Amino acid sequence: MQSVLKKHGRRSTTATLEFPVTACMFVVVVAALLPGCRTASSLGLPVSANSNRLLPYASHLRQSVGHRPDIATELAKQALPPHRVEAGDILVIEPNDFNSPIRLQSDQTVPQDGVIELGEYGRIAVTGLNTEEIQQLVQARIAARETVRRKGQIGLATHRQNADSAGESVPDYGITVRLVNLENAQYYVMGEVNAPGSYPLVGAETVLDAVIAAGGLSDRANEHQVILTRPQLDGQPRQILPVCYKQILQLGDVSTNYQLQPGDRVYVPSVTLWEDVKQSLTFGSDKSCPHCRTYQR
Repeated sequence: MQSVLKKHGRRSTTATLEFPVTACMFVVVVAALLPGCRTASSLGLPVSANSNRLLPYASHLRQSVGHRPDIATELAKQALPPHRVEAGDILVIEPNDFNSPIRLQSDQTVPQDGVIELGEYGRIAVTGLNTEEIQQLVQARIAARETVRRKGQIGLATHRQNADSAGESVPDYGITVRLVNLENAQYYVMGEVNAPGSYPLVGAETVLDAVIAAGGLSDRANEHQVILTRPQLDGQPRQILPVCYKQILQLGDVSTNYQLQPGDRVYVPSVTLWEDVKQSLTFGSDKSCPHCRTYQR
């Protein structure tokens, strides 16, 4: 009798354990047959040790922030803010008049300390300034030096001093400052793309351009959770924008195909089993976020 009970007990326990396993396998098989599922890796199977997951706070902002009409997009591009000079930038500083007596070193590579040499006019810190601001500083420094020199020369000749006494304005010495390289302006594409890394920003690139430059999405990409992160100073609100990739690519909806700025990060997370199944079960949906437009069929 005990042997019979033990036998039935083992069968009952085995049956209890087999049921959830069978149910899970059924879900996986059904999900694989649905249109939204693509590969074994897209089902969240352990084909790679690395997984690019979206942080909960980033996911929350992506779902809640909406499509920002105040941010430049593919069909409404804007001029980028002036470049702020960094170490490694090359500046050309030269007088406008070829016959000017002012002599400066023309090409200046900004060193690590951010201070450039102006010869007899001293040294100026330029890191964090744009070319217009640097030009004003250089002209002011040259004007101050040349004014002192000019007054000294006038003091040697009384008749010239009387002639020039009415003119006290600082002359314009016509200095031009130009930036000849823009290698430091970059954006970043990370996560489930085929060639993650940093790329030079020319000024007109969009999120779609960034993904294409990075070799496109990988097989494990979650194209419904792509984000654009714009860096902010400490203490300022985080700026995380939803990128509705399918809408951009298939429907030509440019509301989230944002124009990139220096330092922008495009992040493509990995798809998980649950997310893939959830997207597959959402039949007929054209939305990648709650704020996507609904298109009538």
